Amino acid sequence: MRGWAIGLVCTVLVGLALAIAAVVAVTSSGADTALVDLEAGTCFELPDSVDSGTIESVVTIDCTQPHLAEVVAVGELGTEGRDYPDDDVLFGEVDQACRAVSPVTSDVYGLLPIAPTRDLWESFDGRYLCVAIPFGGEPTGGSILTG
Repeated sequence: MRGWAIGLVCTVLVGLALAIAAVVAVTSSGADTALVDLEAGTCFELPDSVDSGTIESVVTIDCTQPHLAEVVAVGELGTEGRDYPDDDVLFGEVDQACRAVSPVTSDVYGLLPIAPTRDLWESFDGRYLCVAIPFGGEPTGGSILTG
């Protein structure tokens, strides 16, 4: 089972622009797309379980269909000679990296940084995802990356 951690930077699901410091554990099952396999431009739905702190799986969908999440950037923090950082440090780094490379510049979308858990830290070289989610929790159609 693959585990990932998500740092919620904004309460985008309820449309509030207040920053929070929540950490959500994420796992994906074999029938769904593993988070490590997602690339920029991949759209998916956020399961209801994200509100409870755990995501069981991620099912990708075509970006032309209404959706709540799109991967807008991916990167690696690098793990060579580096231990898994404290959650606050990790999500601070991923949030900063996402803001530096993300095409999301409007107040319509919030950014959700996703990073590997301790168990997957070295295996995936600190790979992270930057996910755009529309404020207000209303699905959007089309890709943020292709306009």
